[in-house]
Amino acid sequence: MRLAPRLSLRIIHNLKQVAHLSEMQNPSKPTILNLPVTQKVDPAQVKVAAESLLNGNIIAVPTDTIYGVAGLVQNSEAIRKIYNIKNRDQAKPIAISGLLDDLLPGPVTIVLQRSSQLNPDLNPGTPLVGIRIPNHPFIIELARKCGGPIALTKLWPQLDVICDGGQLGDTEFSRRGSTVVDLSVRGKYRIIRDGSAKKETVEVLERYSLQDAAS
Repeated sequence: MRLAPRLSLRIIHNLKQVAHLSEMQNPSKPTILNLPVTQKVDPAQVKVAAESLLNGNIIAVPTDTIYGVAGLVQNSEAIRKIYNIKNRDQAKPIAISGLLDDLLPGPVTIVLQRSSQLNPDLNPGTPLVGIRIPNHPFIIELARKCGGPIALTKLWPQLDVICDGGQLGDTEFSRRGSTVVDLSVRGKYRIIRDGSAKKETVEVLERYSLQDAAS
């Protein structure tokens, strides 16, 4: 398996795990898409990634902070794969794509009360869900192509497609991941994780007269 040379050392380490697991458990190897380094999106690459998701696979995608694992929210098999390969606590919400104009797209995950229309296999141990729209043209086009929300979490091995968008972020601060804020209580906000955009996020929330639940 050819390792994508433009990924950061942290991501390359995980790709080596992918190659090792592929050799031991699966004769097939992940497809690596070398995405354009510009803001331009290649429709053919979006099509490959979307078809993989629509077939119930999980893939690695770039965001505006760090790389993540993606699978379709309404596909229970894909959700189980995410939980299984990460040994993830089902009471810990997985972020999905959504919209809040003044914060998204951007490096922010917004935690809200979940809708009954969401796949019940997603976050079964909590009534909450994290909404995230990374400000990255590839994943935005990918969500449009799939026609539904995508479950997103941090990078791990055992993937069908790896979308290599190069090294993400030019500072250690930008690699802290998204700022996670709980807006599940009306009129209140609670910062769950500082991430890379806490200051900007709090400014927006307080502009709308939301109060810090910790104060």
